[in-house]
Amino acid sequence: MDDAAAFSRQGTRVVTIATRGAAARAAVDGMRKAHYEQDLAGMGFQTWDRCDADAETVHFLCLADGLPVASLRSAGGDLAAGGEVASAFPDLETALPAGTAEYLYLSRQLVVPGFRGTGLAALITHVAAAWWTARSSLDYVLAVSRESTLGNARALGGTVLADPVSHGPEKVPFFLMGEQLPALARQTGRLLGQFGWSPADPVAGGESVT
Repeated sequence: MDDAAAFSRQGTRVVTIATRGAAARAAVDGMRKAHYEQDLAGMGFQTWDRCDADAETVHFLCLADGLPVASLRSAGGDLAAGGEVASAFPDLETALPAGTAEYLYLSRQLVVPGFRGTGLAALITHVAAAWWTARSSLDYVLAVSRESTLGNARALGGTVLADPVSHGPEKVPFFLMGEQLPALARQTGRLLGQFGWSPADPVAGGESVT
């Protein structure tokens, strides 16, 4: 396991891990097919794509009893290279704070139905923000939210940067969200306390994806 950490809440223990590219496929693709496939298809996305498999993409997984219950995809991006968010928002450069050429892009956040409402979205976002803060010079975060998840995105610290664009065969409105990376880490850290999550004992060698 890469950079594993454990948290507990009301008798529930979860472990978060970070893994790169294709190594995450079995867990991530399985979760998306089981809980998210129809939504992704409506937005024009596959359950696993070339961005997921990219060696530079970091997937964050949250496990309970060895089973994945939440996931989040992350990657560094820059205006010159383009990419998924730049293709969806052609005016991305004007939406970003002045002088921002590079950013962290968080996407494909998923919490399985049985764990929704427990604060796992905040937990996995906090873990991702802390991981990137420790390992990169990036200081700005981008994400995309559907209208149905806009309240959650704002609660995590995101601010709407641009008018929504429609995407996929179902013309799903996408909102571009942004925030400073340190502020995101602080806000999600506060939410962990509000939801009752706290760091747990170190991860045992046998705790892994099953």
